[in-house]
Amino acid sequence: MSVAPSQFELLARLLDVASLRHRVIAQNVANVNTPGYHRLDVSFEDTLARELPLSGQNQTPDVKPVVAEAPGGPLRQDGNNVDIDAEMGRLNKNSLLYGAYSQVLAAKIAAMRAAISGR
Repeated sequence: MSVAPSQFELLARLLDVASLRHRVIAQNVANVNTPGYHRLDVSFEDTLARELPLSGQNQTPDVKPVVAEAPGGPLRQDGNNVDIDAEMGRLNKNSLLYGAYSQVLAAKIAAMRAAISGR
């Protein structure tokens, strides 16, 4: 099994972005009743998908996550557009992604350890 350093970098970056997204979603949930608050979102995966084929095989593209106000969403009378049910769904999805990234990284580390130790 070939494990390039960029795979570790990419998985680490995906874990970092999932952690950032978790904090942003938690902030949205915390502000569900704040008048005038607009939901925030993290943009990363689409940019990464565009840049990944353009980078070299052993390079991870230098894509930074962007936290910005999410477009759309129905505004309530108080000007807030946070939908608690949608945020909880996003939180669950993000938690699953974080777990998946962690498992893939752990498997790659285990494979590398096995290769080094000759098992």
